[in-house]
Amino acid sequence: MPKIKAILDTDLPVVNLNPGELFVAREPTLITTLLGSCVSVCLFCPRQQTGAMCHGVMPVRADLSMEDSFRFVESSVRYMVEILTHGDVLCPNAGLVAKIFGGADVLAVHFGPATNARSIGSLNIKAAREALARYNVSVAVEEVGGVCGCKLFFYSHTGEVLLRRFSRSSVPG
Repeated sequence: MPKIKAILDTDLPVVNLNPGELFVAREPTLITTLLGSCVSVCLFCPRQQTGAMCHGVMPVRADLSMEDSFRFVESSVRYMVEILTHGDVLCPNAGLVAKIFGGADVLAVHFGPATNARSIGSLNIKAAREALARYNVSVAVEEVGGVCGCKLFFYSHTGEVLLRRFSRSSVPG
């Protein structure tokens, strides 16, 4: 553990994402979050040395009358791509680097027929992959699935992500 602490000692501002939140860094920032079945997508623009990270809780908005918020993986990815490619950052889609994390089967909730039941974690992973493909953003790293949660540390100005997996007995909540 001391090795991780030494790596994390930093003078950067730190942003802790809660479920359903998203952060677009306009200056070098360390963005952190805890994941179980939720999914984080980290987008990094090497050319502009900036990035964004979301903490998506559900894959997509099933009810179109429901608010389109950052709780949904698809909405979060769409927003981050739009801000990074058409906002004040101006990074071409082809220049974005995506990393996907989380989607563990920590909850005993499945959807679909019993013979082909999908967990919320696997549905979140699928939504992240499909949203990134829709915007022609390739995925450089995937650390998804499993049965244990994790803690992420995303350096917005370098694109580096450190991941610490929880053991089955230490999963929060």
